[in-house]
Amino acid sequence: MSPRPIEVPIEGLTDGVVRLRLGADSDVERITALVQDPQVTRWTTIPPGQTAAGTREWMQRGMAGLASGSDLALVIAAAERDEPIGTIGLHEISRAAGRATAGYVLAREWRGKGLGRRALGLICGFAFDELRLARVEVTVEADNAASRATAESVGFKEEGTLRSYMRIAGERRDMLMYGLLPEDLRARE
Repeated sequence: MSPRPIEVPIEGLTDGVVRLRLGADSDVERITALVQDPQVTRWTTIPPGQTAAGTREWMQRGMAGLASGSDLALVIAAAERDEPIGTIGLHEISRAAGRATAGYVLAREWRGKGLGRRALGLICGFAFDELRLARVEVTVEADNAASRATAESVGFKEEGTLRSYMRIAGERRDMLMYGLLPEDLRARE
C-alpha cells in the first residue's frame, strides 16, 4: 500500500491567533531572513547563510512531501495579518509506525509570546486527528531551554538522551528525545 497524500485545508490550520499554512512566494524573503538568525542555526539543521533559493527548495520539498505523505512543511503566520513568523513541520512521517518528528522555529521578535506552543499544539492535533498517528517526537538539545519549554507546554514528555544523534553546524550533538501521545495533548487543552 503506497502512502496517502497529506491534505491540509486550503485555509490552513488555525486557532485564531496563529495560522499554519503552505508557503507562498511572498513568504520567501521573510522566511529566509528569520532562518539566518544565529539563534536558529545554533539549534537546528538549517544551514547558516540559507539563501532565498534554499527557502524555495524547502517549500518545494514540502509540497513533494505532501504528495508522498512523508513530510509536512508549513509557515507559521500571525493569523490576524497572515504575516509569516516562523516555520513548523512534521518530518519522517510513518503512518505504518504511527509516528512523526516535529520541528519548529520562530522569528526572534515573536518568541516568548506563546505562539510556538500554539503552533506546535495545532500541528500535533492535526497529526493525531487527521493523520491518525499515535506519537509525535521532538529532539532538542539540553541547553535549548526555550524549545524544551515549548515542547513541555504542549505536553511532550522527556524520554531520554540520544547520543551523537544529529549533525548541527558541522558537529555531532546529543539530543533529548521528547514524545507526545494523543492523551498528553488532550490533557493540556
